[in-house]
Amino acid sequence: MRIAVISDIHGNLEAFNAVLEHLDNNADEIISLGDIVGYGPNPKECCDIIREKRIYSLCGNHDVACFDDDLISYFNPYAREAILWTRSQLTDEYISFLKGLPFEDILHSFRIVHGAPGSPFDYIMTSSDAIEAFASFREDICFIGHSHIMEFYEQRKGHPLVRQLSLRNQQELILEEDKRYIINVGSVGQPRDRDPRAGYIVYDTEARVIRAYRVEYRIDIVQRKMQLKGLPPILWERLELGR
Repeated sequence: MRIAVISDIHGNLEAFNAVLEHLDNNADEIISLGDIVGYGPNPKECCDIIREKRIYSLCGNHDVACFDDDLISYFNPYAREAILWTRSQLTDEYISFLKGLPFEDILHSFRIVHGAPGSPFDYIMTSSDAIEAFASFREDICFIGHSHIMEFYEQRKGHPLVRQLSLRNQQELILEEDKRYIINVGSVGQPRDRDPRAGYIVYDTEARVIRAYRVEYRIDIVQRKMQLKGLPPILWERLELGR
């Protein structure tokens, strides 16, 4: 079974459509790890695609911030401004949809969560973070997003040390039976690993292989949309920088 895992679409319709076109029916299933909305100019349209294509999705922190005033207080001023704008675009129907999304799950014997196992909005950014995370779940594989950085952490079973390695376009990672993995699938709508292309991975469950992909999309169109909607310049300027 080939499972595409995406995350952090962030209302970027052009990037989302580019990823779906790139997949071109080469995946048996698509899973989203959350943050469908936030930052980008097309929150409703991205939610519509998730629903129409019946893509199983988790709830990210930006999704929650659309209906939780307590969470929005943790956002920086630019993210907060974007969320307040996003809220103004979403009807009760869309808010109900976001509220109904789970925070964490186990599918096909692997774990999925937006941020970190057991703490959905915490970040895994370092080997130390990963060591703590590995101790909080039992499965061999956990897929995460949240940091917008495509990379992976591996830990040999029975050993405490963790290796942190990047994932690049077209890279294949063969999963070894004696290791456990945390795979960060990066971001569709706002990558921050200095590669501005939309990112996603495909997991071949039979071959036990992860394949990483980066996809070009019309960043200029998204930037123009964000400008016209009055979203903070830093949010659309960073798209072409991948940071």
